[in-house]
Amino acid sequence: MKYLTILFLLVFAIGCKKDDIPTFEGRDGISFFIDYYENPDSTNYSFALQPTVKTKDTIFIKMRLVGKPASVARSIKLKALAGSTARPNVDYILPEVKLPANAIFVNYPLVVFNTPEMLNKSFQLLLGVDPGSELVPGAPGVAVDLSRNFAKMKVNITNQLIEPDYWQNLTFFFGDFSIVKFKFMIKVTELTNFDPNVVDIGELFLIQVNLKKALSDYVQLNGPLIDEFGNPITF
Repeated sequence: MKYLTILFLLVFAIGCKKDDIPTFEGRDGISFFIDYYENPDSTNYSFALQPTVKTKDTIFIKMRLVGKPASVARSIKLKALAGSTARPNVDYILPEVKLPANAIFVNYPLVVFNTPEMLNKSFQLLLGVDPGSELVPGAPGVAVDLSRNFAKMKVNITNQLIEPDYWQNLTFFFGDFSIVKFKFMIKVTELTNFDPNVVDIGELFLIQVNLKKALSDYVQLNGPLIDEFGNPITF
């Protein structure tokens, strides 16, 4: 059985002959990737949103093979690209890891540190695959399942309240994101994580009802709650 894991090929014409189908040639590579419903080529991490105080943490970044699986493990080296503001060995560490034998996917463990400056600043880290890695930078593109490969990945690291990656899945319940809204939600619910993968749909509906009631009580006492964009908060 021939494995073909290069995933940037789009739909072929119906009349395409078997001999016309291109096959992968060249050195095997590794790419960042996201599923079709996820935010493109970026991830946000805030120590302020963690359930406990942390001095360091690990962000797992999804990567996949562009090429053919091998019977041996192969090394993956990442590097910071131009435009990064995060400081190596201060705000983050890039460990060398291996793609396991016969594997296609790996979660790269980016280690980040909670530095004092993050209370007032967000640091940006632009990641790319080091060409000196055993697995070279893989080609970007779109797979048939609409997942996407990227040559680089942007990671925003801070200890401030920022928009979580999962917020796009919450707009039905809570509307557009704002820091003022998020602070109000945390104060009312005493939660910092509203990820639908953690909080089920039924609980999200209940949270929405409780937030509407809490906001109504707030408005009666104080007038409209205005966000940083000058808009009144609604749920």
